[in-house]
Amino acid sequence: MANQYYGTPLLIEGGSPEPLSQVMIGDLAASDDLSEDYIRNLAFDFPSCLPVNEIDTGYRNPISVCKELSTPAGPLDALMITTNGRLVIIEAKLWRNPEARRKVIGQILDYAKELQRWQYDDLQREVARATGRKGNVLYEIARSGGCDMDESNFVDTVSRSLKRGQFLLLVVGDGIKEGAASIASFLQQTGTSEYTLGMVEMAIYQRDGGDLFVQPRVLAKTEIIERSIFEIRDERITVDSEVDSGDEFTEEDESQKWYREFWTELLDRLSLDDPQQPIANVTRSGNIYFSMPPSGGQVWLSAFFVQAKGMVGVYLRFSSGELGDRLYESLIEEREVIEEELGIPVEWRDASVSKLCNLTARRTFGKGGAKNPENREEILEFLCDTINRFVNAFRPRLKRLSES
Repeated sequence: MANQYYGTPLLIEGGSPEPLSQVMIGDLAASDDLSEDYIRNLAFDFPSCLPVNEIDTGYRNPISVCKELSTPAGPLDALMITTNGRLVIIEAKLWRNPEARRKVIGQILDYAKELQRWQYDDLQREVARATGRKGNVLYEIARSGGCDMDESNFVDTVSRSLKRGQFLLLVVGDGIKEGAASIASFLQQTGTSEYTLGMVEMAIYQRDGGDLFVQPRVLAKTEIIERSIFEIRDERITVDSEVDSGDEFTEEDESQKWYREFWTELLDRLSLDDPQQPIANVTRSGNIYFSMPPSGGQVWLSAFFVQAKGMVGVYLRFSSGELGDRLYESLIEEREVIEEELGIPVEWRDASVSKLCNLTARRTFGKGGAKNPENREEILEFLCDTINRFVNAFRPRLKRLSES
């Protein structure tokens, strides 16, 4: 099989180079003995083989916890934990299966979203069930792998990771086939979480039908290049790129740290009148996202920065398509009432102007821009107030319209 990213490995034995031929798991045996479990077990039994440092150094040296962890979205293939209390979710897929290639991203995101709803007690219970052990098994495994935190700090750290959706999601496959590389374009940082996503190829080579050589390598990883919104519907994945975020997503790690600290402070003080509104997750970039009715990523609310213009704001955005257009047009019919409820200026933009129609409230800060410490308190107050106004005005309407 031709490989567009790597040359053919050479095995040098006795001074004579021998080219190795890449094979797929499905080609190694007629039975199902060598299957997705084979790939999963390689990663689980030898976690050091995973090129995690090339994806996100915050998840280095993962420790294997259990296989087939039960979740409401189904059993995930493998779970790992780092010594700093972060979770790694492994999903193994053979690329020979076109259906698997279409579903794999949605599947691993479903696992992550379910874990994000869990408390530590839920995770502890399911790990105990999967391992057949009693007690705080997750902590015991982490400690045996080199974790030096005491149990209380470990539980608190994992709990925060669960709440924020701070996971490394690894899709591990046996090779690159037509269609698999295109999945890489979907591995952008999700807008409503701190997930890190990566695709690892466990490329398998064979010498003259005998010994196997496995070369784990990164096929794709999360990069702060382009903000994307995932929509997974009817087993199809579409991606709509963000445009309001400006060029701040290409800034260096110090900027990512600033955003993470700012969004953490904002969400800590945010108080919403609507108790049913899901809270956004902290991100390391210039947007945070709140899900809105209906389900399926059709509508979302975002607080944003555009540093190049010294601007901050909040917008409500609709996906392109029949449903998004219908919801937006229904809101336009109530425009005067909505504007009176909001009590602040808001810009309406329709689909004829922008691919994704939206409503925006924004404010520009001149001196020092949006990152000037002197402007921080005013920005926090403005965003907290505006987010609450938008939720109050739009969430009940969108819920009603989506159910009609």
